[in-house]
Amino acid sequence: MQDARTEWLATLDRYHRDRERPATAEYWSPSLDTASRDELAAIQSAKLRVAVRFVYECIPLYRRHFQRAGLEPGDIRSIEDLPKIPVMTKQLMAEDLAEHPPWGTYTAVDDDIWLRHGWQIFASSGTTGQPRAFRYTAYDRVMWSWTNARAMWAIGFRPGRDSALLAFGYGPHVWLWGVHYGLNLMGIPIVTAGGLDSRARVRFIDTYQPTILACTPSYALYLGSLMREMGLDPAASSVRHIFCGGEPAFGVPATRRRIEELWNASLGEFYGCTEASPSAGGYTCAAAIATKEGPSQTHLMEDTQIWEVVDPQTFQPLPDGQRGLTVVTNLCSEASPQLRFLVGDFTVLDRSPCACGRTHARALGGFQGRADDMLNIRGVTLFPSAIEDAVRRVPDLGDEFQIVVTTERELDVLTVLVEPRPGVDPVQHAALVQRVETEIISRCELRPVVQLVPPGTLPKTEFKAKRVRDLRGQLSQEERR
Repeated sequence: MQDARTEWLATLDRYHRDRERPATAEYWSPSLDTASRDELAAIQSAKLRVAVRFVYECIPLYRRHFQRAGLEPGDIRSIEDLPKIPVMTKQLMAEDLAEHPPWGTYTAVDDDIWLRHGWQIFASSGTTGQPRAFRYTAYDRVMWSWTNARAMWAIGFRPGRDSALLAFGYGPHVWLWGVHYGLNLMGIPIVTAGGLDSRARVRFIDTYQPTILACTPSYALYLGSLMREMGLDPAASSVRHIFCGGEPAFGVPATRRRIEELWNASLGEFYGCTEASPSAGGYTCAAAIATKEGPSQTHLMEDTQIWEVVDPQTFQPLPDGQRGLTVVTNLCSEASPQLRFLVGDFTVLDRSPCACGRTHARALGGFQGRADDMLNIRGVTLFPSAIEDAVRRVPDLGDEFQIVVTTERELDVLTVLVEPRPGVDPVQHAALVQRVETEIISRCELRPVVQLVPPGTLPKTEFKAKRVRDLRGQLSQEERR
């Protein structure tokens, strides 16, 4: 088992290039970032062969997973053999955790490794089930810093010019911890604001003049509105980059536009999941950020991960250009080198070179929402992000909204709660409701019930906003009696 770990870490070290600093002004690691498709395939295959042996030896859940499928590590020789491995799901991990609390057996970290080489615990958000804990090692921290630095370099962050305010609570969530360590490696100073309330964060922006604000999209909107309430103009602030994660933003046109106009800043984002960290996974490059019209695109770092799109029903791989669910194989972690993990977001992959010169796959249109989040209302399937795009297009609305789905007389009812901006004349409220209804119908082909509630009614959050309440199947009090 120790031999398998040693071989895996040595393989990761072999492809850990430009570790401490960028090689050029444009690319952190040009030999990786602009590698040919054949070179990327060779790197992936070389890593995958070793990863499979390591995972089989050191992750009990995967060993059982292989045995049920009748697979041996030697059956996987290159990326061409990857589809032989059955997809790993959150449900399988959740069942494993229930049988083996509190850590489960889905990572390569046991108690001995944790106490000798452990770094930090992270956990899934729990938005789609029971949170699952992941123990990451000091080696993971090094790799995490490097992958995130490469991605943030592609976004356009630079030492000597930028500083960053990280507006999050430093809880067990992967994204902004990775950002923190990536910025450290880049030499970009950080204004830490984890334990501060929102008003204090506004004062920090005004006083310490960071150029990067890192937070969720919902919080970027809230903090900008609060800044205005405090007599300050976010558009005139020092912030020139809004850096988001945790929720869709870049791929929701109206949300992206609202954030960029509020702050007079460019919006970039990361995409990923706790299970397959440490890695940026997906990120927006400077060329994509500069393109304000047309579909969005998100880079995927293919020398550290293998990305697939699969059919939602069969989990069979789909060719590039077809829409399906994301599956990732992580080739960049000691603790959690997951094989064919179902992340579960809908997207379309394209492997043609980007205008920025990077050759790795891109998710066209970004990520359109997770299968877990999809709503089926009166036969119409839609993602909450589609409703968000509609709501954000109405300028006199506030930044918060909520989706409630109920059943009345055996029919699904979609209710969207929205707030007017403070100061909007109540005479305009009826027209505002009509505008929201029209926008949702035109984008979702579904007539909603729109309810306008007073400003400040809907909850605000620093982390992932929970905007959907699906109450179908819940009995009313009268029915319970």
